[in-house]
Amino acid sequence: KAETNDFSTEALGQYRAVAKISEAVGSPQFHRRLALQGFLEEINGQWVPTGFGLLLFGKEPRLQMQQAGLLGTIHFPGGREEPKNFDGPQVLAPAQALQWLRDKLPEPVDRTEARRRLVNDALFELAREGIVNAIVHRDYSIEGAKCQLIATADTIIVKSPGEPLAPITLKQLQTFTAPMLSRNPILHFIFSQMELAAERGL
Repeated sequence: KAETNDFSTEALGQYRAVAKISEAVGSPQFHRRLALQGFLEEINGQWVPTGFGLLLFGKEPRLQMQQAGLLGTIHFPGGREEPKNFDGPQVLAPAQALQWLRDKLPEPVDRTEARRRLVNDALFELAREGIVNAIVHRDYSIEGAKCQLIATADTIIVKSPGEPLAPITLKQLQTFTAPMLSRNPILHFIFSQMELAAERGL
């Protein structure tokens, strides 16, 4: 049975700081907040993390939810590959994955204006959106599939298991006319609280 010690204090601390929560991490009031949000439940007088609680804040969420996590692979020119798995708290995975890409991919500098600008800033912003959406909106009932981040010399591909959530169609997604609908609203809410996702379908 999972325990509150299975939560990452770093992930909870970041959540508390960014969401401007007054209660201290680990306090009864903080635990009550997590329970109201559906990330803890009280069983026989003890707080027990729920599945989504472990997914978001757990040190090792894949111990109980093997389909969790983000699998990264960079395919370098010449055939060399570098894999990296982001198996820890999923609220930390987007920043970790982006830092990994920044460390491994070339970063050209644009000096055409007075201020120095990193050319890949816009690219990494789009990659972050894709990674967050993959984690938030994937179908976690598909146990054999993982979210994936694949980078090549020409592309960054983000894969998220699951069909579009009914009544959304693939055509609506391709034409950017899909209505705002979240498969996992509890995840969407936390990523929004941590300023990693919008809840307005922008």
